[in-house]
Formats: sequence, C-alpha cells, structure tokens
Amino acid sequence: MLRRYAPVMRHDRGPVLALDLGATQIRTAVVGADGRVLARAGRRTPVNVGPAPLIEACIAELRRAAAAVAPEVGRSLVGLGLAAPGPVDPTTGILVEPPNFGPGFRDVPFRDPIAAALGLPAALERDTNVAALAELEFGAARGARDFLYVTISTGIGGSIVIGGRIYGGPDGVAGELGHIPVDFDGPPCGCGGRGHIEALCSGSGIARLATEAARAGRSPALAARLAARAPGPLEGRDVGEAADTGDQEAAAIMERARRAFAAFIVGLVDVFAPELIVVGGSLAEAQGDRLLGPAREAITRTAFRIPRERVQIVPAALGDDVGLVGAVPLLALAGRSPLDDRSP
Repeated sequence: MLRRYAPVMRHDRGPVLALDLGATQIRTAVVGADGRVLARAGRRTPVNVGPAPLIEACIAELRRAAAAVAPEVGRSLVGLGLAAPGPVDPTTGILVEPPNFGPGFRDVPFRDPIAAALGLPAALERDTNVAALAELEFGAARGARDFLYVTISTGIGGSIVIGGRIYGGPDGVAGELGHIPVDFDGPPCGCGGRGHIEALCSGSGIARLATEAARAGRSPALAARLAARAPGPLEGRDVGEAADTGDQEAAAIMERARRAFAAFIVGLVDVFAPELIVVGGSLAEAQGDRLLGPAREAITRTAFRIPRERVQIVPAALGDDVGLVGAVPLLALAGRSPLDDRSP
C-alpha cells in the first residue's frame, strides 16, 4: 500500500493543532501552514498508567497549546495531526500495540476520543511517517523521491518513502525498521524479540544495557548515576555522558551501538537502494558524526557498489519539532479521500 501525500497547498490551509506522543515526552503545538511553530506545550509521558490517563494527558497538553495562541488563530485551526509510536492503524485511528508504554496498550482507540474532546477533525499516523512527511515537505528530504527516515531516540523507528509516497505494505504497518534483527544472540528488545537494532542502539536499549552493567558492578560511574536517578531509571544520555568522561563500560556500550547502527544502515542501503537516508531523533542528534560517520564508512567498505555510490546519509533538519511540523502535510492528505491509495 502506497499512501499518497501531496505537497501542502499553503494558500488554502490554516494552522493545525499537532501532537507528537513519545515514550518519554508528550509534545503539542500550533503549527502554521508554512511549518512555523506558533505555540507549544508538553510534559513527560506518564507510562504504565494505562490508556485512559495517557489520552487525558494528551488532550490537556493540546488544550494548553491551543490556549497559547491569539484567539483568532485558535478559531482558524483546521484540524488535529496526531503522531504516535507504531504500529498504528491510520484508518481506524487505533494504537495497535506500541511496545514502550506498558501493559494495556493493544488496539486502543486514540484518534477519535481526542478529536471529540477538541472538536476538530483529526488524522493519526505513526510518528516516523509524520516525521518523514515533515522532512519531505520542509526539511532534509525536500526534492527526494526515494528515501528512508530513521529516528533514534527512546526507541528506533523508520519510514519508507517510494516515489514520494509513504509505503505502508498491505496492512499499513510496514516500516518498523527499529525491529530489524542485527544480532540474534543480542539483548532482548522491548517488543519481545531479541537482538533488534532498537535493543542495541536506542536510548532505552542503551540504558537497559548500562543498568545491567551498573548492577553487576562493572561500572562505578554508571552505578553512581543509577543511584542518583533512583527511583527513576538510567537514560541513554547518562551512558553517552559517562562514555565521554572516560568510563570504559559506557564507552563499550556506545561503541557496540555504533557498530550495530552501521550494520543496520548497510542492510537498508543494500535492500532499498535509496537516494537518501535521513537520520533524526534525540540520540542521533546528540551523537552526530560519531554515529553517522562509522555508518558512512561501513557503506563505503561493504555495501553494494551501485547504491553505495549514490546514497547520502544526512542528519534530519527539523530537530525535536519534526513530529509536530509533520502535522501540516498529514492534514493536507487527510483532506483528500481516500487516505490510502493503492494505485501505482
């Protein structure tokens, strides 16, 4: 299934209300048709509380963002663009089974209760697809036709764009690139699998490995950070910071993450032969060329000749706002029918 996302018609579009739901943060904003963020709100994501309290928190933050703009802007809102971790069903507006929110998140109605509470038409898509739309419309993928978007944050996600269209597969859930296995003997992933790239290179995966090292006594520096965060868990940034200060165990975890990411990217290049891979997310942004450099070198050494000579690996351009800005092209699509286009 190829979902057709046409460029935004800015002259007849108004501002949109946007939600970017992540495992760590709820971000909301009012975004103009030109991609400018006009107002924003947000909070940490309440995890392990169940679907209803999480949805109420999303509604509250959307209302805060809407209240932060001038009344005339608020009255001109054209709709809600909702980005959430996959897999999601954009047609029914359901969160299918996101892996990092705790128990109870299976086939959860998400779009419709939020739309009803805000009184606006709404469109829901997987967060990485929304980010890919944002980079295609306003960011690093402008002018591209065949590219991949990869985000490395609390989890790892991806989006496949073919001929300028999001590829969703027969059920609309294709593109879960974070769950590609890179080490069958590797650590468990939050989804229940083992050795997935998300288990080795995401913020949650890196933190899980570091916590094990701290509790096993292999790293006093990580143990001290874990104690300081108690009762909260370690985060990926703790591990990166410990590695930068010379902790050998943290450095080994980060080096393993970089090697896994390089192998993952080579596989994507060989399979998809894209013209571009855009890499975003907070962990990727923090690591910069320390992450992308080894991946580029691995492509040069080991990828197939034709795709390796063309592909570019570039950082995302829109930073933390990517899941919010993408609400603009998402709602431009939602105004067209049907959402899913199976034509060639």
